[in-house]
Amino acid sequence: MFDKVLDLVNQHISNNPEIAKLVPPGQQEDVNREVASGVNDGLKNSFTSGGIGGMLSSLTGGAGNGDMSENIAKAVADRLQGKFGLSPEVIQKIANAIPGIIQKLRG
Repeated sequence: MFDKVLDLVNQHISNNPEIAKLVPPGQQEDVNREVASGVNDGLKNSFTSGGIGGMLSSLTGGAGNGDMSENIAKAVADRLQGKFGLSPEVIQKIANAIPGIIQKLRG
């Protein structure tokens, strides 16, 4: 699953000129891997804490899914803060892309 998440992160972040131009040269791959790890960990934690019902609800876009996406986006933003010297602006843009990444994972 991580490879699928990383592929979607690459599509949503590396191919977004507003974000790509703000990431310091040579750090894009590391930033993308950190974002993908955060999304992957967040999804695993959501599935674990929600049990089968929570997992099915998340995958089908059930209630609370917006909260899940927002929580994962916040956790990823927290992971990025201070780690790569990214500005708050780029961290916010990356966090804003995460719900779209999660939506694509649901198919």
